[in-house]
Amino acid sequence: MPLSESRVLYIDDDEGLCRLAKRHLERQGCELTYALSGAEGIELARAEPFDLVALDHFMPGMGGLETLELLMALPSPPGVIYVTGSDETGVAVAALKAGAVDYVVKTGSGDFFELLTSTLHQALATLRLRQQKEQVEQQLRDTNVQLEALLHEMNHRVANSLQMVSSLVSLQSRRATGQEARAMLQDVRHRIQAIGRIHRQLYTGESFHAVNMRDYLEGMARDLTGTFSSENIRRSIKVMAQDASLPAAMAVTLGVLVNELVSNACKYAYGKEESGEVRIRFDLEGADGYHLRVEDDGIGLSGMNDGLNPKGTGLGSQIVTAMARSLGAKHSVTSEGKGLQVDIYRAPSSLPPSTLPETASAVDSTS
Repeated sequence: MPLSESRVLYIDDDEGLCRLAKRHLERQGCELTYALSGAEGIELARAEPFDLVALDHFMPGMGGLETLELLMALPSPPGVIYVTGSDETGVAVAALKAGAVDYVVKTGSGDFFELLTSTLHQALATLRLRQQKEQVEQQLRDTNVQLEALLHEMNHRVANSLQMVSSLVSLQSRRATGQEARAMLQDVRHRIQAIGRIHRQLYTGESFHAVNMRDYLEGMARDLTGTFSSENIRRSIKVMAQDASLPAAMAVTLGVLVNELVSNACKYAYGKEESGEVRIRFDLEGADGYHLRVEDDGIGLSGMNDGLNPKGTGLGSQIVTAMARSLGAKHSVTSEGKGLQVDIYRAPSSLPPSTLPETASAVDSTS
C-alpha cells in the first residue's frame, strides 16, 4: 500500500506541529488525523483503524512509551514511528524494543517533515514484508497440518492393511499340511507384525516421524512371548532399552532384526519342553549410533551347527546379515558355554567404533 492511500495518526501535544505535519502529508495524498495527548490518541486508535501512527516521546500525562505499550496491545496494532526530540539512542532503542517499526528525530528545521515522510514510506515497506512473511508462515503451518493428517491416515491404512495380510497368512498357516510350511508361514506373519507395529505406533503416538524404541520393543516382546509360550513352557522375553526414539525407517529395520533374533532364540536355543529367557537390550550412542543386543540362556554354539538358525532354512541368518549391512552396522555372534549373544552395533558418526556398551536395568515384558 503506498503512502498516498494510507491513514496516519499523529500523536503530539504540540498542535502547531500537528497542523504542519497534516498539511505536509496531505500534499502527498495521505489522510492524517492528529491527537494532542496519548489518551486521545489511544481512543482514536481504538475507534478506527490506522495504517501508521507517528508518536511523540515527550508529552504531559501519558508519555510516548506508555502510549506505545497501549497501541501495541490493540487487537490489530498499527505500525508506529516513534518521534523524539532527543539524540539519545536509549530512547530509540526502548521504543524499538517495545514494538515501534522505526524512529525519527524531531528537529526545528523543515527537514523534519521530509525525514518523517521518508520514514513513513520505509515503515510501510517494512510492514508489508512482515505481513507477507506472516502469510507465508501461516501457509506453511497449514500445509504441515494437512501433511501430518495425510501421514496419520497413511500409517493407519498401512497398519490395517498389514493386519489383514497377517490374518490371511495366519489362516493359511492353519490350513498348511506340512510342519515346515506352517513354520515358514508363521515366520512371515511375525515379520509382517513387526512392521505393522511401527505404523500403529506412528498413528497412535505423538510423533508421525519417530518411534519410541522402548515402547516398540516391549510391545513386540509381548507378542512373541504369546507366540512361543504355553501353559507348561515359559519363554520369557525381557526388554532393557532406553526411552529414546529413532526415525521410522531405521526402527522398521531394527524391528525386523529383533523379530528374527528373538524368534530364532525361542525356536532353536531350547529343547521342546524347556523354558528359558531371551533378553533384548537397546541403547543409543551419541546422535546417530546405537547398540542392539539379543541374548538367550539356551544351549549356545556348542549345541548348534551354525550359530543363528541351525535347524531351519538359514533365511533368518540371511535376513539378519542383510539388515545389519543395510544399516551400516557391525554384526557379531558370541557364545561362552551356555547361551548365545548377538550384537548389532553402529558407532556414532563422530566417533570411531568402540567397545560395545552395557545397558540399563531390565523390564520384564512378560509380566
